[in-house]
Amino acid sequence: MAPISDTPAQKALADMLVAEGQGHLFAAWSDGDGAEKRAAFYDQIATLDGSYPGGLKGYLASARTLLASSARGDNPLDGWTPSVPAGESLAFGSPEWLAHEASGLGEAAQCGFVLVAGGLGERLGYSRIKVELPTETASNTCYLKYYVETLLALEKKSGAKAPLPLAIMVSGDTEAMTVALLKEHGDFGAAPGQITLVKQEKVAALQDNDAAIAPDGPYGVQAKPHGHGDVHMLLHSSGLVKRWADAGRKWVYFFQDTNGLGFRPLLATLGVSKSLGLHCNFLTVPRFPGQAVGGIAKLTHTDGREMTLNVEYNQLDPLLRATVNKNGDVAGDDGVHSPYPGNINQFVLDCGKYAATLARTSGVMGEFVNPKYADAAKKKFKKPARLECMMQDYPKVLPESERVGFTSVESWISFSPCKNATADAVGKNPPACALSAEADQYFHCAEMLRWAGCDVPKKGPKETWDKISSDVLSPSVVLKPSFCSSLAELKAKLPKPAFVSLSKTSTLILGGDVEVRSLKLDGGLVVNAQPGAKVVVDHAVVKNGGFTRGACPADAPEAVKIRGFDTTFGDDVATFDVEEGTWLISNDADGNVSATKLSPVRVDSDGCHANCAIA
Repeated sequence: MAPISDTPAQKALADMLVAEGQGHLFAAWSDGDGAEKRAAFYDQIATLDGSYPGGLKGYLASARTLLASSARGDNPLDGWTPSVPAGESLAFGSPEWLAHEASGLGEAAQCGFVLVAGGLGERLGYSRIKVELPTETASNTCYLKYYVETLLALEKKSGAKAPLPLAIMVSGDTEAMTVALLKEHGDFGAAPGQITLVKQEKVAALQDNDAAIAPDGPYGVQAKPHGHGDVHMLLHSSGLVKRWADAGRKWVYFFQDTNGLGFRPLLATLGVSKSLGLHCNFLTVPRFPGQAVGGIAKLTHTDGREMTLNVEYNQLDPLLRATVNKNGDVAGDDGVHSPYPGNINQFVLDCGKYAATLARTSGVMGEFVNPKYADAAKKKFKKPARLECMMQDYPKVLPESERVGFTSVESWISFSPCKNATADAVGKNPPACALSAEADQYFHCAEMLRWAGCDVPKKGPKETWDKISSDVLSPSVVLKPSFCSSLAELKAKLPKPAFVSLSKTSTLILGGDVEVRSLKLDGGLVVNAQPGAKVVVDHAVVKNGGFTRGACPADAPEAVKIRGFDTTFGDDVATFDVEEGTWLISNDADGNVSATKLSPVRVDSDGCHANCAIA
């Protein structure tokens, strides 16, 4: 029992623990150990009790129910039959894509954003926060900067009357480093108050089917992450979503920490949400049978209930075998893909309806437990377990009247996570490591240029770094959010795409208000137009050594080591960073590429300007 020197608040916690069958936590206590150790214990218990709806008592009650169900081997999907839900599949650049994108641009002005970033990069072989890793090493833009720059670009291009808010879910592991990163870089240009951090706490780990809390020494308990489903509870308790809804925001977009492609289909996804009147719209990708990715399915129960949600891949195959297809998780009508689109944990919610749902549920998601049993009787655990929740389970708390659907787009334009260490990525398809994520960034920007009509090689030289191979690391194209947010904007920036060509080993980086009219690039070109500046690239022939990749040195930083190569910015790379006015980048009379400030500005219809040196 707790020592008599406990304060009234501490004694109340001790009495609660004993009443809940947790008396073993006091078994090794000694009055001689002092009040400080007991105080640390009670502080931890108070945090665990205060951060969970219903407190520790509620957590343990849920745990006992779920642990008993797990020990019995209950099937959580018993009685449910899957079918393909309502949604829309969009081909990149199709008329439907462009129409939804145009509609979505207006909707973006009233959107809020939620970034789930509670984990470190240990799985990647990186000891710090993942959002500080570069999306690619040509521009060396970190993920968090890229996301903030995307919001700033959307603000400007959608005509938003107020900054687009960003909530970041952090944890005890990531909070301090995230705060430091934002402070170091002035919030990457975000307005004061535009970014809000909400902190996720851990939950108690359990050591048996009776939900006994696992001790961590005499004066501590083991605690583990509860899962990213906590984001809904945190958004409710912080009042953020209610404030967003009260301010007239229409949508909330949830996205992951290291999927740099996740914003490219955002506008089209918003357009689909508006068109179909969806409360919840999952952004999905075509899924291969057996792929370790959940599938979005409509489930119908024998009692008539219906719901549309993500079914985890390890549950989808047995569910299909038991209901609609004895062969299980196999291809659909196209003979290649599963008929159930693949979940990538990015989705759009109707802000007003989301706020009302949070008010009704307090943001509490359904939980599950996955203990690893050490015995056939399922009574002993190999290691302590905990209750978990997932943010994509949100539709489970919705009434049947609420519309849930999906927007499916090809993975090359929407999904390339950076999550696996290189050694673990070998043999996986996709590798989902730092190298493949970088290559996919370049490829999808190059593909956008090809779609617009530019002459850009499909593949470059095959490169292999730490046993991971890619032939799309070159050409390396980076189109920053400030350059274009939509395909319509891209087309406007490339009025004569037939006169734009890149070699297989070129690197092109474009940011800001840049119009490329005529360019032949064999090497490296970097053009950044800061706010208030406009750049026209015309009659430009650029040839230099460009960017090169080589094996990373032994003392390379972790961010370099995890991708297997080091990128070197050549001394002769043509680089232009202009801050105001209108500029022309072209070749002078001696054939050297240079920037000339134009005043007054006059650009003729044939692409030449008033001071053109090359007609």
